[in-house]
Amino acid sequence: MAWHLLLLEDEASVREAFALRLRDQGYVVQTAESGEEALGLLRSFEPDVLVADLVMPNLSGLEVLARVKQLSPALPVIVLTARGTVKDAVEAMRLGAFDFVAKSIDMDDLLHTLRRATEFLTLQRQVQLHSGQDVARYALDRVIAKSPVTRSFLAQVQELIKNDRVTVLLQGETGTGKQYMGRVIHYNSPRAGRPCVEVDCPSIPRDLFESELFGHEKGSFTGATGRKCGLIEMAEGGTVFFDEIADLPLPLQAKLLRVLEERTIRRVGSAATIPIDVRVMAATNRNLKEAVAKGEFREDLYFRLNVVTLTVPPLRERREDIIPLAEQFLNRSALALKKPVRTLGESAQVLLQGYHLPGNVRELSNLIERAVLFCAGTTLEAANFPIDVQAAGSMPVAASLDASSAEADGSDSGDVHISFRVGAQSLADLEDRIIEAVLAQSGGNKTLAAKQLGVTRWMLDRRRKPRV
Repeated sequence: MAWHLLLLEDEASVREAFALRLRDQGYVVQTAESGEEALGLLRSFEPDVLVADLVMPNLSGLEVLARVKQLSPALPVIVLTARGTVKDAVEAMRLGAFDFVAKSIDMDDLLHTLRRATEFLTLQRQVQLHSGQDVARYALDRVIAKSPVTRSFLAQVQELIKNDRVTVLLQGETGTGKQYMGRVIHYNSPRAGRPCVEVDCPSIPRDLFESELFGHEKGSFTGATGRKCGLIEMAEGGTVFFDEIADLPLPLQAKLLRVLEERTIRRVGSAATIPIDVRVMAATNRNLKEAVAKGEFREDLYFRLNVVTLTVPPLRERREDIIPLAEQFLNRSALALKKPVRTLGESAQVLLQGYHLPGNVRELSNLIERAVLFCAGTTLEAANFPIDVQAAGSMPVAASLDASSAEADGSDSGDVHISFRVGAQSLADLEDRIIEAVLAQSGGNKTLAAKQLGVTRWMLDRRRKPRV
């Protein structure tokens, strides 16, 4: 595509020479000789990038920059000067300039900066395109919430969605869906149209982390051949999600703390501070209080992150969600693997309900994907799952009823012991016998039996339907 540039330069000879060279490079160029003319052209020409001279009569380049950022905040502005100072550069960056470039006859620095600006615009537009898709993918009504625990958790999420400036700490076991819930919060908030940038703290090398996070200037270290925007700067207006924040080295924790306190960043090798408007979310599967006590995590950073803490519940605490999640993963895997699998069989449902799923949602997703891969029919059954999962989900069962709750509801309490003969009985047989034994123990009270079994009344009725 042809990028549209607005070139603001008061010297006619320089203006025409630069415009000619830029057109030779494939840019569509509109010129202006004064700040007033440039501001008037913004609406009619709608440039992708503005290149503005710093020193001009009447409105200076910095004054034009300030007004442009009020009219069109997302427009990249490159400030061009023949005799700029560090003070000018710092002020330009403070006002929101994309870059500050010295004039030269060969224009190499300007052309390099323009390429970076257009690459940034391309990335930004791709992010906006994906954001539209992700808004639908992470819509609140698509979150599986059949269990009371999950519904309670989502009620807290909805409150956070309304306030898009609050820092959020997501805690929970491995695989519970902390990253997923972070995206749900972002894509249902007013920041949904802006980037959601995820920082995988353990995977970025320590010596590159500062550069990746804050960006760097050309020549700031060996290999820094140009200026680079950091991950936080790329998330401007959106969200930065720090995954496994507990693995962030202590020296970098101090730098992140300063960002949270001052809401500014400084690129490596630069003296200029850049204001940022991002929401910060962090996730960890570790207990940060314990990490603080051991000296492995800064206490002041913990307090900064711990404005609102959400604990994502493990699957064992929301077993009503297991089958709906499994069916969702089944449909997704069948489509991706081009398999004819359409339904989750009764034996597979019983197996998954009885399996403890230590890896939570991530393990469930992986198990379903593997089972779909090895399923030849249209129904996924227990036999399609790995042998170790089948064994773990079909061990001899002793169902224990809570005595205090049973007495409170006027029923007898006690243990229900069910024997299981390997090879002679199926999982479906085992489930039927457990349900009937608990129903008998509760005097036929289905509501009480469902409560004691940890399922809903609807699920109990579904399980008792005759199998064909």
